[in-house]
Amino acid sequence: MLSDAKLRAAKPRANAYKLTDSNRLYLLVTPSGGKLWRWSYQFGGKQKTMAFGAYPVVSLLEAREKRDEARAILAQGKDPVIAKKLLIHENLAAAQNTFERIARKWHEVTKAQWARVHADDVLRSLERDVFPVLGPLPVSEIPAPLVLDVLRARSRVGAPWRRRNAYGNAYPPPSSMRSPRDLRSMIHRNGLASS
Repeated sequence: MLSDAKLRAAKPRANAYKLTDSNRLYLLVTPSGGKLWRWSYQFGGKQKTMAFGAYPVVSLLEAREKRDEARAILAQGKDPVIAKKLLIHENLAAAQNTFERIARKWHEVTKAQWARVHADDVLRSLERDVFPVLGPLPVSEIPAPLVLDVLRARSRVGAPWRRRNAYGNAYPPPSSMRSPRDLRSMIHRNGLASS
């Protein structure tokens, strides 16, 4: 098994070489001096390799933890490299579904039902009061307390949240929209989230 002392002492040679640890984890030392964590495994009858980063940015302990996580995924009958790529794709998709992006899509879809003045009011209110706080956050990660903070801050400045019907009469928001979960449900129901 490897130790930090062995890893620090590893020097480049004319050809790349491996320093092996346990359970097929190894450090690949390149001729240019790079020290790269790799893990060999078999999936679907083929030999594969998974990269875990460079030493010392990824320590020996962290490399072992990553290997153990990958082994657990492999034990479930899944290819760890593909599972990692899917997770990256999911994270990128979640990052693209920010509150501001979804709210602007919602506004664009819904504004035809409103008078132009009201549509402009709604967008201006979102830009002034909501987007600075919630705008850059992925919708799936917005906690309910943060939404309440935004609503309370808006109420404190003396302009309560109101919607107006086609005749200009104000009425409160529907009671069915009380939590971020309801917001997420509305987003997916109306097909506003990108996939």
